[in-house]
Amino acid sequence: MDNGNGASMRISRCLVERERRKHMKCLFTKLSSLLPIQQTKMSVPEMVDQATVYVKELQGRLEQYQGTKVQLERTCEMRKRKRTIRPVLNVRDLGYNLEVNLITGLNVEFALSDFINILQEEGADILSATCHHAGDKAIYTILCQ
Repeated sequence: MDNGNGASMRISRCLVERERRKHMKCLFTKLSSLLPIQQTKMSVPEMVDQATVYVKELQGRLEQYQGTKVQLERTCEMRKRKRTIRPVLNVRDLGYNLEVNLITGLNVEFALSDFINILQEEGADILSATCHHAGDKAIYTILCQ
């Protein structure tokens, strides 16, 4: 009885070991397919060693690309800040009323109250004043009499 049970366990261990070897072979094949193409066949230790070197190389490239990305984002942000939109002034005569439209960039310091004061100094009565933002522009509309 002991003989039969021992042989059965031995066969079971052999099957487990065979499956383990198949699984390891499959994993090494996958690893080999992820490495740069090699002209000669490599042993498993050589393949693992090359994979380690290759992963470190990829990590170095990744760090370099991340640094380049940060630098490009800074450059882009600086260009956005430098880009200014020239003010555009449009005046329409509506009979008894006057409509004044002013378009400026958001990055331009502009006080609507200063513009209204200029109109009032010229004798205009302000009926309404509005401001709308569209993208990187500010659109001011003043209706006066």
